[in-house]
Amino acid sequence: MLFTMDNEKRMITWCRMWNEDPSLAYGLMSDDCVQWSDHGASLDTVVGPHEQEQFVTGYRARHVNVFSPRVLVDASDRFAYLWDVRKADGQVLTGIDVNILTDDRIRENWTFVAERRCEQSDPEPDAAPRTDPATIEDLCHHWVQLRNGRAELATDVVTDDFDLFSGAGPGGDAHGPSELADLIERQAKTNDPPAIRIHRQPVVDPARRYVAFLWTAETRADGTSVGGVDLLTVRSGRFARAWSLTGTRPFRY
Repeated sequence: MLFTMDNEKRMITWCRMWNEDPSLAYGLMSDDCVQWSDHGASLDTVVGPHEQEQFVTGYRARHVNVFSPRVLVDASDRFAYLWDVRKADGQVLTGIDVNILTDDRIRENWTFVAERRCEQSDPEPDAAPRTDPATIEDLCHHWVQLRNGRAELATDVVTDDFDLFSGAGPGGDAHGPSELADLIERQAKTNDPPAIRIHRQPVVDPARRYVAFLWTAETRADGTSVGGVDLLTVRSGRFARAWSLTGTRPFRY
């Protein structure tokens, strides 16, 4: 009988691949699997499990990093998750991966790593009923409008105890709708604030009431862009938690 790995197992196994066993790539990746990293082009030419095994073997010879998965967003044919990495010097950073599957193998992967660790505890599962996927996607579009300067939407989009973690630093954090609106207003007043738009299809998990989506931030003046990712939790029809990481380069796919 053919064993099909679920996305929670894929999340754990992907981290194990980097931590201890590069050969796990063969059970995770399609033959044409491609990867994109927000901080550099080193993975751009790595295609499929054989090249991945070679790359990770070389990486582990140079770096002693330990990856630990945290929050899973499971949409069956795509999934995303929050993770931590502990470096050899003891520094811990938080990241997010987004993955798309084809025939039960990861075919596309995007990796983001923050400049710091999210110290807040992960959200606890609760017994609330699943949220309609269309409701979550609609919230995402309102979130993007908010990010693009519609600060007045904050009270409708996020809960009173909302928390935003910014991978770039605490200056981008926000607690509650008032702080979030202030943050959006400050960013809108900067010289040439970027325009945010969703890239590809959001990863919607109606059972957990989580969502993650890739986005592109494009400056209005010269059109340069970088890729980013947001991972959010939903409670009572609004976002309760958000992690937002901005990359340093545009998407390749």
